[in-house]
Amino acid sequence: MGEVISVVARRRRWTVEQKLALVEEVSRPGASVAAVADRHGMSRSLLFEWRRQVREGTMPGVVRAETAPALVPVRIVEDAPPKEAPRPPPSSRGSAERAGKSAATVEVVLPNGRVLRVSETIAPEVLGRLAAVLDG
Repeated sequence: MGEVISVVARRRRWTVEQKLALVEEVSRPGASVAAVADRHGMSRSLLFEWRRQVREGTMPGVVRAETAPALVPVRIVEDAPPKEAPRPPPSSRGSAERAGKSAATVEVVLPNGRVLRVSETIAPEVLGRLAAVLDG
């Protein structure tokens, strides 16, 4: 009769940060799921699953970019005002307009080159949703 060797393998626990780092590693140019999974001693199917979850926004502990607050670079330039600036509804006008001054227009240049011009009184969450839709 032969010798029986038993090894009890424990399931590894991956933090959200580790999962995201591995998915980011796979996303680099020239990287492959097989190479990254083998290098980290993990199942390739697990890495494919994490990639799918990140893409679909279903990974537990991760908030989708559309719903998360985001900071974008801002550059202030003096330029002629646009021909026709969008006006916010009367209920959302700021104190500057109540004092008889017109609200400034904010111009946002998105990474895809589109330009978004809005009143300075726009709600940040509305601006975020607009930018997310127009940048897609």
